Amino acid sequence: MIDEDRYESSTSDLDTPRTQDDEATLHQPTTWSRKSSTMPTPSPSPPSPSTLPPGCSIGPLIVILPDGRPQLLEDHRPHSHPPQAQSHPHSVTPDIPLAPERAIWVDFPPDSRENPFHFSRGRKNAIVAVAVFFTGMTAFSTSAYSIGIPSMMADLGMTDLQALAGVGLYAFGFGIAPLVLAPLSEEFGRKWTYIVAIAIFTILHVMIALAKNIETVLINRILMGAAGSIGATLVGGTISDIYVPAERGMPMTVFAFCAMFGTGIGPVIMSWVEANPKLQWRWIQWIQLILMGAYFPTVFLALKETRASVILRRKARRLRKERGDKDGGRYTARSEVEKVSFAVAMRQSLLRPLTFLAVEPVVIFFSAWISVGWGVLYTQIGGLPYIFENIYGFNVTQSGLAYITLCIGSFIALGGNLIQDSIYRRKVAKRGIEARLYAPMVAGVTLAIGCFWYGFSSTPRLHWIVPCIGLVVVIASILTIYITAFVYLSECYGSYASSAIAAQSFARNMIGGSFSFFTIDMYDNLTPRWAIFLMGCIALLLAIVPFAAFWKGPQIRARSRYSKLLMEEEKRRVAAVQVGGEEAGGEDVEIMSEHEHEEGGRGQRPDRGDRGEKDKHNDKDEDREEDRYRLAGGEGEGRQKEIAMVEESV
Repeated sequence: MIDEDRYESSTSDLDTPRTQDDEATLHQPTTWSRKSSTMPTPSPSPPSPSTLPPGCSIGPLIVILPDGRPQLLEDHRPHSHPPQAQSHPHSVTPDIPLAPERAIWVDFPPDSRENPFHFSRGRKNAIVAVAVFFTGMTAFSTSAYSIGIPSMMADLGMTDLQALAGVGLYAFGFGIAPLVLAPLSEEFGRKWTYIVAIAIFTILHVMIALAKNIETVLINRILMGAAGSIGATLVGGTISDIYVPAERGMPMTVFAFCAMFGTGIGPVIMSWVEANPKLQWRWIQWIQLILMGAYFPTVFLALKETRASVILRRKARRLRKERGDKDGGRYTARSEVEKVSFAVAMRQSLLRPLTFLAVEPVVIFFSAWISVGWGVLYTQIGGLPYIFENIYGFNVTQSGLAYITLCIGSFIALGGNLIQDSIYRRKVAKRGIEARLYAPMVAGVTLAIGCFWYGFSSTPRLHWIVPCIGLVVVIASILTIYITAFVYLSECYGSYASSAIAAQSFARNMIGGSFSFFTIDMYDNLTPRWAIFLMGCIALLLAIVPFAAFWKGPQIRARSRYSKLLMEEEKRRVAAVQVGGEEAGGEDVEIMSEHEHEEGGRGQRPDRGDRGEKDKHNDKDEDREEDRYRLAGGEGEGRQKEIAMVEESV
């Protein structure tokens, strides 16, 4: 049995002053053994805060595991049972001598330009511009490929199905890659993830342009989709890194607008290339290569690392190298403590979104809703020339110009989302996050109406402008639903938002992309009128989703295996923003992003230790850090264990 009196005394408040005799225990090796009846209780006096660099604070005792990862010393964590009895994946290996040392937390100083929230306005605008341009180019490539299908079929001798498979496989790459993106950006940072993905995306245009057979085209299309998915999934995280929640509305709207506008403008431009016998499908790829080549240098110039946990880990490594142990402790970023291995992070990143798709009703129904919308979109990407060439006798450039409807619909959705943001600000106090659903409730109905309009007006008896108007309504509705699928799921799942978004992205692209495989056959067998009418019926059935979420959202989330645990955490995060806002003027508030929460950035409680006399300003900063830690979930370790138990049971 463990000596309970000694064990409890070791778990006293971290602020308890240390005696001089404790200092000697700091440098003594500590052996933790299953055979041992007691736990070591070294508790040295902390160094003086006045000697630390700006932004650094005294932390608790830690030990360095054999693999180099720091871990909080167990006698500073109250337990209801001995630590030896726990089966923690990062528990200290028995019988290995470990010397405890004082942690010095590495954080951003107040109002520091190192903090992504405090980047200059020009830097933020440049980062967003570079990121959303890549978003636009990945969407551009989706539809630019489809307009070049006729010449590709003639050149490579392929069938309609083989050619349209290039559209579907591109979407599959978009759906699968986000499942592994979170660990990559956490391990290597967002900037280098962007750079590598953009480089691969650019090079693959060369491979397709030089392709001699359909197999080469299809393999490179799925790889291009995987690389291009960075422009669809990482951009939202980048915006969250540099803007506090109240400021994210416009950047997120611009991001979603570029995703849809790029899809529309690609065929408009490339239809003229396809119509030129000397250019055609290969030059569609070469022109995109030229655009990406001109854009690539700006990535190095404008992009800066935005992931706070990565910045702080790099800063901690630099301070350890420059200052060593001379300040009486080990400089440590909070996200380094018990950071899971890359393999474990990859496993969680792969399995959690799939788990959400299996057991979370909010994720299931919103994913199904946007998947139908994406299916309609991919039907138009691959099938729009079929309708306008066969029914109205359009040539390739005229069919390309019909894609302008996607651009017009994007502008309408942009304006509608601005109105939705205004409504949200007025209604959020009363309705909570369900105030996000006013525009989507309208969009769910108008998507079905637009499909009916577009389908039944696609006839030679009516002018071609009539189905174009219906298509504008369809696209505006899809984009509105698309924005909602991001924002609403983010707010429903708080610290696990990236997993919820990855789940809907996987479902959306896999289901939507599969439509491209049977679009032409569906049009041949059902005619465009009845094929689109069928999709409108499905859209009408799923239009109930936002209404159900609006009226019963809190009850649905309360019954959720995850949300009922995460709702309280989300309330604390909101409270943390309010606490920071009151003390920081409501503008630049340092809070942890959803990704930091999910991937190991949960702030460990700062240990003040023996602070001595400090000026009033520093006391206020420390109190704010204490509040931020408490409200942002630093004391929620038990809740994270509950969530882990839910995942294990699933």
